[in-house]
Amino acid sequence: MLGDVLKVIKKSDAVLEIVDSREPDLTRSKKIENIVKKEGKGLLIVINKGDLVPREVLEKWKRYIEKEDKIKTVYISATSHLGTKILRNAIKEVLKGNEGTICLVGYPKTGKSSIINALKGRHSASTSAHPMAYGYTKTIQQFKVDSKIYAWDTPGIIPPDGSPLERAIRGQAVEKIEDPVKVALLLIDRIEKFDKNALKSAYKLDYSDGLDLLQKIAIKRGWFYKKDKEPLIEEAARQLIRDYHEGKIIYFTLPPSESNDENKSSNI
Repeated sequence: MLGDVLKVIKKSDAVLEIVDSREPDLTRSKKIENIVKKEGKGLLIVINKGDLVPREVLEKWKRYIEKEDKIKTVYISATSHLGTKILRNAIKEVLKGNEGTICLVGYPKTGKSSIINALKGRHSASTSAHPMAYGYTKTIQQFKVDSKIYAWDTPGIIPPDGSPLERAIRGQAVEKIEDPVKVALLLIDRIEKFDKNALKSAYKLDYSDGLDLLQKIAIKRGWFYKKDKEPLIEEAARQLIRDYHEGKIIYFTLPPSESNDENKSSNI
């Protein structure tokens, strides 16, 4: 799959890397960013799902990435159509002109397709198909972003990598997670590090620890083992990870320069 991402990057003048507003750092691919820079392409980081995070936090991440990594950064909420005008202007800036072709890349579940739909706007008609080995599709389409700016209609999906927790945060399909209970417990711990009430708000449940939460989710949904009628925590774990991917669990992290000592020393 990474080969498909590289092909679409090579055929573009600028690359938009889409990241999740709750975990901007963990949903960036430094490997892809380095490739884009080596290829001499323009690079724009787009912090999506901006409606899940306070604006001042988004501003902190924008300032941090632009200062530390010298990469142009914007934040938007594609599903709410907030920030699309700013995004269009930023695209022109990284293209260093008013014409060229862009592509969108990112880990799964970061909202790449939503941004494509937001960018299409009134320019909804695709241009002619272009041959490219891309997943199971023989050709991909371009659409107009502006009068002389085009975008590939199919985003480049970066395969989730890293530790089991990092892969889950980076959108790994729940069905491919080998031990969903272990990963869900790790995810619960991480979320609680930044917001003790995030999961209570999401599930309207009080709980003593991660395992207790999974048991109560299973009981609330009526998920039990047939043999002994114990709560089916594996299915609850999968559901919690799905809910995370769908933006139903709301919390935020801070950039290192803004984090307190606990956040600075945290590692996955």
